[in-house]
Amino acid sequence: MSVFWPGTAEAEEGNGHSIATPLRIVNLNPFHMLYGVPGSFGTPVLTPGSTELIASMSIASHSRGGVSGQEVVAIDGETHRQALSLRHGFGNGWEYLLDLSFVSHRPGSLDSFIEEWHRTFGLSQGDRLITPHDRLTLIYVDSGTTHVDIDSRVSSVGDVSLGVGYALPSPPFSNDGMAVRAMVKLPTGNEDRLAGSGGFSVSGWAETSGVLFGSAASREWLYGATLGVLVGEAPPNLSGIGGRFIAFGRFGVTWQLTPRFNLTTQVDVHSSPYGASAVSPLSDPVVMIGLGGAWRFSEDMTLEIAVTEDDGTFHAAPDTGLHVALRWRL
Repeated sequence: MSVFWPGTAEAEEGNGHSIATPLRIVNLNPFHMLYGVPGSFGTPVLTPGSTELIASMSIASHSRGGVSGQEVVAIDGETHRQALSLRHGFGNGWEYLLDLSFVSHRPGSLDSFIEEWHRTFGLSQGDRLITPHDRLTLIYVDSGTTHVDIDSRVSSVGDVSLGVGYALPSPPFSNDGMAVRAMVKLPTGNEDRLAGSGGFSVSGWAETSGVLFGSAASREWLYGATLGVLVGEAPPNLSGIGGRFIAFGRFGVTWQLTPRFNLTTQVDVHSSPYGASAVSPLSDPVVMIGLGGAWRFSEDMTLEIAVTEDDGTFHAAPDTGLHVALRWRL
């Protein structure tokens, strides 16, 4: 029986075709992450009674700094985020969403490996060649006042998000359909440990997907796209530079090599919430490039692995990241 609401795309099990599933990567810049820009779930909405669990682990390595006038920022170390996301279908084309997370900031343990990775592939080293290895430094100072100063490992439950999704019965595009989703982020994380914002945010977005390059019959080349907006409260210790609005989007291309294995290239972007800041790790827009793949072990279980890099121009995305997720359909 199909687990996807027919208002979007047909179930993969039912027709042997694939539907592009976006990589569930998020920006782990410790300051930007506080606002809670959501990851994508994909175009299909679950049928009533169907459930999907997504257990994920993401690691981001940072080596950023900036000085402008009275502002000083340093972001050096690693951010780890473990998350459990749940979707459950109900009603006619509706699903509810739940996202739980645990966040820790740690001294860098992958610095030497990442430098070799960048050297091998000709990628920019950023500030890595002039900063010490294996340390944690999260600092923000403005006009002589220290707003953030973390130099030892900290951990906390992250902010909890609750939401709903809906499959449009008459989508505006002739493709795999369209889903609209909305989430509310609750202030459950510890803001002193940069695991939560200390405030609420509300986000809404639309997701769609389809076929690329004329492969309608084989569905070998697929795309997925997301566009949305977030409205939130600035973290109290960053209220002098924090705004309320973030526009976000992502676009990915998936190559379906076999019915069970695919590769995805994805670009995630969002505007900066720190428009009043003049230091680039805070004020720059985010452009994050993800390269990954998914292996479907069975009709109900899929493993997703991806690496992320910044685009080399803007400095608000993590230097390098690793993402692993396991999806179960119940």
